[in-house]
Amino acid sequence: TVIDLVGVIGTHVLNHLLPDRRIRVKSRMIKRSNSKYQARGPTINRQTYKATTSIDIITTDP
Repeated sequence: TVIDLVGVIGTHVLNHLLPDRRIRVKSRMIKRSNSKYQARGPTINRQTYKATTSIDIITTDP
Protein backbone atom coordinates (compact mmCIF):
# COMPACT_ATOMS: atom_id res chain seq x y z
CA THR A 1 0.00 0.00 0.00
CA VAL A 2 1.15 3.54 -0.72
CA ILE A 3 0.54 6.24 1.87
CA ASP A 4 0.59 9.81 0.55
CA LEU A 5 1.86 11.74 3.60
CA VAL A 6 2.62 14.88 1.60
CA GLY A 7 -0.98 15.09 0.48
CA VAL A 8 -2.31 14.46 3.99
CA ILE A 9 0.09 16.94 5.60
CA GLY A 10 -0.46 19.51 2.86
CA THR A 11 -4.24 19.40 3.16
CA HIS A 12 -4.02 19.63 6.96
CA VAL A 13 -1.74 22.69 6.72
CA LEU A 14 -3.96 24.36 4.13
CA ASN A 15 -7.06 23.74 6.25
CA HIS A 16 -5.47 25.30 9.37
CA LEU A 17 -3.74 28.42 8.07
CA LEU A 18 -2.54 31.13 10.47
CA PRO A 19 -4.43 34.45 10.51
CA ASP A 20 -3.03 37.43 8.60
CA ARG A 21 -0.32 39.44 10.33
CA ARG A 22 -1.15 42.71 12.05
CA ILE A 23 -0.25 45.95 10.32
CA ARG A 24 3.01 47.38 11.66
CA VAL A 25 2.32 50.49 13.74
CA LYS A 26 5.89 51.74 14.22
CA SER A 27 8.70 51.69 11.70
CA ARG A 28 11.59 49.30 12.23
CA MET A 29 14.50 50.75 14.16
CA ILE A 30 17.70 49.59 15.77
CA LYS A 31 17.34 48.74 19.43
CA ARG A 32 19.43 51.04 21.62
CA SER A 33 21.77 49.43 24.08
CA ASN A 34 21.52 50.27 27.75
CA SER A 35 25.00 51.69 28.20
CA LYS A 36 26.14 53.90 31.07
CA TYR A 37 28.73 55.53 28.81
CA GLN A 38 27.98 58.38 26.46
CA ALA A 39 27.20 57.25 22.93
CA ARG A 40 29.79 58.33 20.38
CA GLY A 41 29.09 58.99 16.75
CA PRO A 42 30.80 57.38 13.78
CA THR A 43 32.90 60.52 13.14
CA ILE A 44 35.42 59.89 15.95
CA ASN A 45 38.88 59.01 14.69
CA ARG A 46 40.32 56.55 17.21
CA GLN A 47 43.69 56.36 15.44
CA THR A 48 44.79 59.75 16.80
CA TYR A 49 44.44 58.78 20.48
CA LYS A 50 47.73 58.67 22.38
CA ALA A 51 48.34 55.49 24.33
CA THR A 52 50.18 55.70 27.64
CA THR A 53 51.90 52.65 29.06
CA SER A 54 53.64 52.55 32.43
CA ILE A 55 55.29 49.76 34.39
CA ASP A 56 55.86 50.01 38.13
CA ILE A 57 58.36 47.59 39.67
CA ILE A 58 57.98 47.17 43.42
CA THR A 59 60.75 45.42 45.29
CA THR A 60 61.16 44.63 48.93
CA ASP A 61 64.38 45.56 50.70
CA PRO A 62 66.31 42.44 51.90
